[in-house]
Amino acid sequence: MKTGESITITGTGVVRVAPDTAVLRLAAESRSPRLAEAFAEATRAAQAMVSAALAGGVHREDITSSALSVTSETAWQEGRGHQLLGYAANRGLTLAVRDLAAAGDLLDAVVAAGGDAARIHGVSLVVSDPSPARTRAQEAAFEDARSSAERLASFAQRHLGPVVRIDAGASAPEGQPVPLRRVALAADAGPGLEAGQAEVAASVTVTWTLD
Repeated sequence: MKTGESITITGTGVVRVAPDTAVLRLAAESRSPRLAEAFAEATRAAQAMVSAALAGGVHREDITSSALSVTSETAWQEGRGHQLLGYAANRGLTLAVRDLAAAGDLLDAVVAAGGDAARIHGVSLVVSDPSPARTRAQEAAFEDARSSAERLASFAQRHLGPVVRIDAGASAPEGQPVPLRRVALAADAGPGLEAGQAEVAASVTVTWTLD
């Protein structure tokens, strides 16, 4: 082996896994000429939505108050400038629904409980614990890097020696839901949510000496 000669390759790996949690981003929004009334109505609607979520089987620790705001609403009037029209109060909620089969019906119930104040800002299907899939993706990434390194070394009639360095690509923190890169949703507007499959990707950069 010639001293200092090495090869460095980056490999990628992808594992497909079924999501197991629906994250619902909702809000209760109310408008009124009076600030206190707008805030009180948004609070009432938000509490009703939380109660519906709890009744539908969502655990309290899976319900998060994600935003709270009260803003004034004005309009320009000729000769009078900006005139106050009223206030808009918004209370955001994030729900983690761990029973995907019930997520559609639960969403209907929560929105119905909030009435006209209910708002839907988005639905994400996520993998609650991506660690096992990430491990498999890293294994696949290493094998991808080794296969490429062996092929390139053979072109030069060389062989791989020991691994001298491995750098893993950045990943999401352990235990945190990972947004899906690719999700198939139901084509119709019915209450069901089709989870499809997510792709959990990993990359590793590996350096071998050359024999």
